[in-house]
Amino acid sequence: MGGLTDRAWQRYAILFVLITALVTGAVIAIGGNGGGHLTANRDQLRKACDGALPYGDLERLVRDARPGELEQHGTMLAPGQESRSLLDCSLSWGGGNEVTVHAEALVSDVPQGMETRQIVGPGGTFTAPGTTGRYGARGAWLVADCLGGLDGQVRPTTDLYVTAKVTDGSAAEAGGADATTALTGFRTAVHVANAITRAQRCGGPPLDPPAQVVATAPGQGKGKGQGEGGLTGAAARRCDWISPSSVPGLRPGAWATRGDAQDSTSLSACTGDWDPDARLNAGVAPQEWQITGVEAASWTGILGRSAYDSYAREGHVPGWGADEENRLVDDAGPDDAGTDDGADDAGTDDGADAGDRVDRVPAYLTRPQLALWARSVCGGRVTYHRVSVLPRLRIPDGETVPLGPERRAALSETAHTLLSRYLGAEEGWPKTAGCRDTKVLGEVEEWH
Repeated sequence: MGGLTDRAWQRYAILFVLITALVTGAVIAIGGNGGGHLTANRDQLRKACDGALPYGDLERLVRDARPGELEQHGTMLAPGQESRSLLDCSLSWGGGNEVTVHAEALVSDVPQGMETRQIVGPGGTFTAPGTTGRYGARGAWLVADCLGGLDGQVRPTTDLYVTAKVTDGSAAEAGGADATTALTGFRTAVHVANAITRAQRCGGPPLDPPAQVVATAPGQGKGKGQGEGGLTGAAARRCDWISPSSVPGLRPGAWATRGDAQDSTSLSACTGDWDPDARLNAGVAPQEWQITGVEAASWTGILGRSAYDSYAREGHVPGWGADEENRLVDDAGPDDAGTDDGADDAGTDDGADAGDRVDRVPAYLTRPQLALWARSVCGGRVTYHRVSVLPRLRIPDGETVPLGPERRAALSETAHTLLSRYLGAEEGWPKTAGCRDTKVLGEVEEWH
């Protein structure tokens, strides 16, 4: 009896080992295959968002462990509805890997900061040369033209706004968006914009997907597609005209210039600041009212309207509150941009008549400035230009400093010289854009 019992236990033990091995093998097989969703998820990526997503750029983010989750709507998917939202689409695969895109027909201002130092400053982390847009905390955004008009809108419009945020879970764990993620975001936005303009038969050439991005924030990490050494060539020279030798009235010494790096046909911005860290400026302190900062920018089409509206909300446009003649309108044509001969006449306007008035500049204004606005036709499109001069001031809290007619006239003269140099600089944006028919609109005292 004992022998039979031992043999029975041996059979049970062998059976247990076999079952355990089969279960373990199945678990390993399932784990090694990742859930079996890879093929379906890749096919979903190809078809999602009306086929507007760039498969080649996003394939690396697709995961296998679970089915992809897709949410999408907009007039691209339901042409019968009337909405400015053309496409809202998000697709995720788990592990923090996802892509979200939004495209709309712009019937109002661009929902991004359009003032000069917002364009040039560190509000974004990357730009993609050749693309009108930036990359920031909410991903990449761009503005594109649909010259034939976008269908199904409550108002006729030719302006397309696209955002794309691509999240790479592994990059996020490593410390946030890098150049590779930013480049993928820009390329996704461009691909979506091209898909929409192609479907709408807008006319005009498609946007070129960018091959690299340029960091705009100091110390921004590099990655695949990161331009080496920042701006080079023509892009670096676009703002080099800013110097005391070119613009009399600026504080002598070394100046640091900065551009927007977008290399866009629709906007450009430059800033210049007297550089206290430069060897040439060592041991020198600027005197009160010396000009130690300048700005220059141009915006075409809806970008111009958006910039104008932004400054108007602060009361910083010519004739604010009294004169709407200079207001940019959607259907403005070349004749609306004035009839002056061009850049050579930009300095002939006498500006505001200061008379014998003495202004008081208050302490709460951190950077009071005198701005000068002009309007041109650039590349066949109505374009706004704005330049400004920023004097050095130290005003104790709660106090004011006087600004008399002599000093006011000196600021005006430098501002007009600045505009003339900006419009006439050989490698500056207005010259390369073929701007003509320039009309000086007036000065704005941004210290009231």
